[in-house]
Amino acid sequence: MTERSIAYGTFVIERTLPVPPARVFAAWADVQQKTKWFGAPGGDNMPKQFEFRVGGREFSEGQVGDTTFTFDVLYQDIVENERIIYTYDMTMNGARISVSLASVELRAQGNGTRLLVTEHGAYLDGLDNNEQRKEGTIALIGQLEDFLKSA
Repeated sequence: MTERSIAYGTFVIERTLPVPPARVFAAWADVQQKTKWFGAPGGDNMPKQFEFRVGGREFSEGQVGDTTFTFDVLYQDIVENERIIYTYDMTMNGARISVSLASVELRAQGNGTRLLVTEHGAYLDGLDNNEQRKEGTIALIGQLEDFLKSA
């Protein structure tokens, strides 16, 4: 029998990006752009569902080795070029591993953008933890930075 538990964690990632907030926002809001940076490098990152609007859902599924992960999002608040707030859960091989609240803040800074990503997570049954999620999010933000620099 699986021992049930919840571990909580919060992290904040800050970056300065060399493009204006509208460009960063578009990289999150446009499915064609988002698939170029969000997800596993070299993988099929096209979501099965993508409704970028308040109350909209985004759903994707991907493989890492023999492990299948799902990412199921509900957009809670969107202010164009300023913020995105969403809740999401993740599963691993069908087992729910976390439920999170994430916010993306975009602030004009000179000719660029100050990006703040804050996440509050509930990590379930020892299957995930705050440090692993932070590392994964740092990697995704790095992919976003690379995409924005190359586009």
